[in-house]
Order: sequence, then structure tokens, then C-alpha cells
Amino acid sequence: MEKVGIMDSRLILLEGMPSTGKTTNSRFIQIQLERQGIGTEWIHEIAMPHPVLFFDEVGFTKDEYRHFIKEYPAAVGILDKIAIARENTVTVDLNLIQWYYKDEFDQGTYQALSQFDTWEFPIEKYKLFALDKWNYFTRQVLHNESKVYIVDSAIFQYQIFRFLFENRPCEELQDFVSEIGDIIKPLHPSLVFLYRENAEATIDYLEKDRGTSYLEYLYQRDKNQPYYQDKPGGAESFKQFLRDYSRMTNLLFHSFAGNKISLEISKGNWIDLEDEMLSFLGIGRTPDIEACAPNGIYKNRELGYSIKVENLSIVDPDGAERKLIPKKHNEFYVDWLPVILRFENGGIVVAGSQICDRWSATGMKYDKVE
Repeated sequence: MEKVGIMDSRLILLEGMPSTGKTTNSRFIQIQLERQGIGTEWIHEIAMPHPVLFFDEVGFTKDEYRHFIKEYPAAVGILDKIAIARENTVTVDLNLIQWYYKDEFDQGTYQALSQFDTWEFPIEKYKLFALDKWNYFTRQVLHNESKVYIVDSAIFQYQIFRFLFENRPCEELQDFVSEIGDIIKPLHPSLVFLYRENAEATIDYLEKDRGTSYLEYLYQRDKNQPYYQDKPGGAESFKQFLRDYSRMTNLLFHSFAGNKISLEISKGNWIDLEDEMLSFLGIGRTPDIEACAPNGIYKNRELGYSIKVENLSIVDPDGAERKLIPKKHNEFYVDWLPVILRFENGGIVVAGSQICDRWSATGMKYDKVE
């Protein structure tokens, strides 16, 4: 472990197998930084649009984009509003079209757009788009000197899924992650790696925590990937995927060239582990703020979404119960998400960073109804 001053690090990366605490500790680090007056942005694994990963996105080379808008001129006005143009590529978040412009896209245009789904890209094309995103993101972070960025599951996890699904050699994955590492080097990245020495313990924990049906779902979602073609199928195949994932993650951690710390979490001694993280980052622990959120049911009338608030917890529009953590007297972090709820004028305004669940859209308002 190499201790660094937090102001020297503009990028904090959290990695580890599923169910090792990446999300929980991303939120913890963000809260501790902000309580010390350090601006942050936590980029959640399913942030939308994600600056370095690809979820529900279509992508074009610059030439492909010019050709597409020439062939479908009626879409130009909308695409130019939401497309993100980088040095070599252009991406469009399909969720934005579904949320705000669905009625303005005819079916033929939308289907043509969907042919450029980034998840379907062969690995060489994916590399081109991914490196273009990482370069663009690094320039944006360097330009915005007021923030430290926290990114989970991006430099290892997402890349492992892409490369392992296609049965690519581990050495190729290591080389690619090294390329990303070279790009982000000016940000002086700090890597927090969470793991259990026994990978089977993590697999067992994941199965108990989320259920065998969750493992089966993930297999069904991805069963057409080349990785699974010689596997027996079902939850057991996904468990084998996790074993291979663990092996790759360990190799990537040891070859990562930046500041890094590995934390073995089997004992569940989270207070001590948190203190180790804070010491590594060069910051102290700040006590919790005392504040109470106004209980009640809040509704966005346009979309019919409801949020129930009770005793510093919420039930979100998807039915998930989440803790609220005070940020200010009228602002509360939402546990497990980069979302912040601000209570004002008898209602809620959603702030923080947006994820790909529409109820979390930045600026969305909920009026108190009960």
C-alpha cells in the first residue's frame, strides 16, 4: 500500500468481484470527501450516460455518423441534442430517446439506430470506442479541477465481462487495461481492491444474498456469448464465470501500475477496513450529520412514480428500500446510489448523478401527497 494525499488523486477506482462492497464503499468515500469540503462525483456502474462504459448505447465512427444522419435526416435534430462526439467516435444513449423522444422517432429509424448497439461490437471495434471514451473522460476531469471522481466496476469488471465473454486471452485483457492505465495516469488514480481470499466464499455470499434465481438470470441474459458455449448451463455456469473472473481480477490488480490497496473482507470488520481506505487516501473520518427527512409519500404526477419516506429510509419507485444518509439539513444521500434527494417547497427534487432508472433523472420533482 502506498499512501497518497487525496488532492494528488483526481480519480478513485473501486474494483472486486460482485458482492464485495464496491458500491457501498464508493458511497462511503464520497460522503467522507464531501464532509471535508472536497467536491466529488461518483460515477456509478449504471450511470447514464456513462462516461467510460457502454450500457444501452449506440456508437458510430465519425464517418458512420455522417452517413447515418444523411440517410435519416429527420433524426438529425434529436441526435445532435443528445449525441456525444469525441475525437474518433459518437455515442447516443438509447434511454434518452426512450424517455424523451420516443414519439418523434419512427420505428424504421429506431431499428436502424439499434444496429449500432455497442454491446454487439467485435472486440477490436469495442477497444477503439472504449479508449476514445477514456481519453475524453480524462480530458474532462483534468479540465474540471474542482472535483475528485469515484468510479466503480469500470477498469476491471466491465472489461473482464467483455473479454471473458469472447474467450479472449488474459494477456490481451491485461494489455488493454494497461492502455487504459496509461490514459488515466495524469489523474494519479488510486485503486481500492476489495476481495475474499477464497473466491468460493464470495460466490456463496452472492447466491445467499441475491438468490440462485439471480445467478440463473445472469446466465440466461448472456448464455449466447461464446464463453458459455461449452458450459453445461444455468447458475453453475455463471459460478464458473465468477471463478474465472476472480482469477483475472487478481492478475489485473497485481499488474496495475498506479497507487493501490487491497482489502480482504472475509471477516466483515468494515470499520477497520474503512479506516484503512481513508488512511490510504490521506483523509480522516468525519462523523455523521444529524438531520431528519420529512416523512410521507411523494409522487411525480407526470410519470406516476412514488417515493415513500419514513424514518431516514425510502421505498423507491421500483419497490427497493434504501437508507437515507444526511448531507445537509434538507439534502440526503440515497444508499447504494449516486442519487441525492433535496427536500424543498414541500416536495423532493432529485439531484446528484443519474442512473439508468428513470425515476432518478436529475431535476425530477416529486410532490408530497400524503
